[in-house]
Amino acid sequence: MKPLDEMNNIEKAYVLARLFPKDLKDLISFVQKEITHFREKQEDIKLAWPPQCLITANYWYSLIAEIEKLLERLNVQLHRSPKIFSEHLFWGHNSIFMMHCLVRFVGCENPHHSLKLAIELLFGDKEIVSIEFTENTED
Repeated sequence: MKPLDEMNNIEKAYVLARLFPKDLKDLISFVQKEITHFREKQEDIKLAWPPQCLITANYWYSLIAEIEKLLERLNVQLHRSPKIFSEHLFWGHNSIFMMHCLVRFVGCENPHHSLKLAIELLFGDKEIVSIEFTENTED
């Protein structure tokens, strides 16, 4: 196995999937929840999207659309095969949204300790996109 600092995102995802094959279904389910959340709040999120952000809202939603297509097309194969999970969901720019989902999974779903540590080791603990909503009050 390569040293961690020489691994690309596909290789890191493959290691995660091989170490925790029974958790892939939960990870995929969480990705679907995140997509649903982003779709339901799309207009508000686009309005609140930070203008100075390196990633634009339209680009973010194009990543979501790509992951949606993969979830629909590969469905069960994604949680049955570590190779399919890693090579499709973490290929190219797809990894941007997927890394965001993994970090959110750790913060939202309270996974078992070893999965949490593995995700943080392989992908870090910082969300890719963080949007602050402020209440607009008029006097």
